[in-house]
Amino acid sequence: MEKRALLAFVLSLVVLFGYQYLFLTPNTVQRKIVQPQVSPKEMEKTEKSLQKRKKEGIPATIPMESGQKTLFSETSHLPEEIVSVDTDLATYRISTKNAVIKEILLKDYEDNQGNPIHLIQDGMGIYPLQLFSEGKILQADFVPSVRRIRFGPGEESAVLKMTYHNPDGGWLEKRFVFHRNDYRIEVEISQDQSREIQILVGSYFQRQGEKSPGGRYNHVGPVLNLSGEVERIKFKDMEEKKNLHGEISWAAFEEKYFLTALLPEKNSKEAVVERFEQKGGTSYTFGITGQGDLLAYRFYAGPKVYKILKEEGLVDVINFGFFGFLAKPMFFILKWIYGIVRNYGVAIILLTTFIKLIFAPLTHKQQKSMQEMQRLQPEINAVREKYKKDPQLMNREIMALYKKYKVNPASGCLPLLIQIPVFFALYNVLLNAIELRQAPFLYIHDLSAADTLFGHIGGFAVGPLPLLMGVTMFLQQKMTPSTMDPKQAKLFQYMPVIFTFMFLNFPSGLVLYWLVNNILTIVQQLYINQQKKSVPA
Repeated sequence: MEKRALLAFVLSLVVLFGYQYLFLTPNTVQRKIVQPQVSPKEMEKTEKSLQKRKKEGIPATIPMESGQKTLFSETSHLPEEIVSVDTDLATYRISTKNAVIKEILLKDYEDNQGNPIHLIQDGMGIYPLQLFSEGKILQADFVPSVRRIRFGPGEESAVLKMTYHNPDGGWLEKRFVFHRNDYRIEVEISQDQSREIQILVGSYFQRQGEKSPGGRYNHVGPVLNLSGEVERIKFKDMEEKKNLHGEISWAAFEEKYFLTALLPEKNSKEAVVERFEQKGGTSYTFGITGQGDLLAYRFYAGPKVYKILKEEGLVDVINFGFFGFLAKPMFFILKWIYGIVRNYGVAIILLTTFIKLIFAPLTHKQQKSMQEMQRLQPEINAVREKYKKDPQLMNREIMALYKKYKVNPASGCLPLLIQIPVFFALYNVLLNAIELRQAPFLYIHDLSAADTLFGHIGGFAVGPLPLLMGVTMFLQQKMTPSTMDPKQAKLFQYMPVIFTFMFLNFPSGLVLYWLVNNILTIVQQLYINQQKKSVPA
């Protein structure tokens, strides 16, 4: 029983890590940082364009008339103007072409070059809050109510209206409400008719030659709450179009640490994921539908911070995995420890030690059981050899040996099986917590990234942390009593090498946890071995 449980545990780890390593690809989403700057010449050009619109009779407000009118007509192809909005947390650039948000820069989060994180990929062609209606993309020139928003003293919110109408009398308005210290934007869409409109949550442009968006360790793409269940959609599994029907309380386009999301005021009934070819690559879009003269949404574009997402009703976007009921408490304990020590590397060490102490009695029992089984192994081997032609009799004799020496073969399995959910829960916490992003520890600058102190060799990141992990795993294996037959033992000798290679590209925080766990297990085994020596034979 002990051998089967140990083998199942190791094989499950090999499947988990090996599959992610061999078959999934790193996240290919690259963020190009473009600082939104409006020069005096650009401002003058915008002002002249607005004056030109007024002379041509394009109103700055919506004409309130009714009737069956088409929303689409040939656009005037006016020069694009950009409305810049600065809050305390982000900078937004909204285009008069289609009234979409073309750029979002998060001021509190930086890339590896120290530039603000740019949530929307430059040049993808289709942007969040793009509208589809009557089976078409809305291509229209909108008139902005202002051309720049900056918050003054005492101002907590600001409104931007983008209006559009055509010669046939069709009209539409997008109203944005920005908040000084919030990633949330309130969006209202009013129109002359109760048309069905699809509004995009997000999109991704995959250039030719790139692999499907997604990551070795994370999901990139659509995720939504569909009739109370969180559903994630992989682009590589998509056909040209996928319609999802049900009660949709929120829909998001996520990356590992950031997302854009829409929360309709009234639950949507349909979400649409679509793939279509563009010049130079493939576009993937994700939107939700609504119908009425007035549609209201909350649009969130920001980090996957638990506290913020909980306030916004988006906390289920965070993927704590199958053992989320264990992962959440561990996450809160990790945050609590960090609040005291102010370093996530130290917090991981203390959390690992805390978990190890909780399971110390079980681990002790497991290791003692393995020692007892090891002492009994020569007699078991003799019974197997004597009754190898009669398996039923062999099993009875082995059970008799267990009864004679009061050894329970299952006592070594249970502690191991109990610890497996805890490992996978902590694995998900360390893998997905944005708090580890760019968190330093000793020489490591980012606990969410691989240890690259020694550079890269053949596509592998090389650093001391995973190498030390491999060494401690080898020492632990040598010190741990084993009842495996020679063939199994020979196979397991290669496990430290295999795991070392798999861990080379793993996030440093996860490798640190595994390393500390190995060290503590070695210390515990030394203590048990010392006790064994002190007891007279």
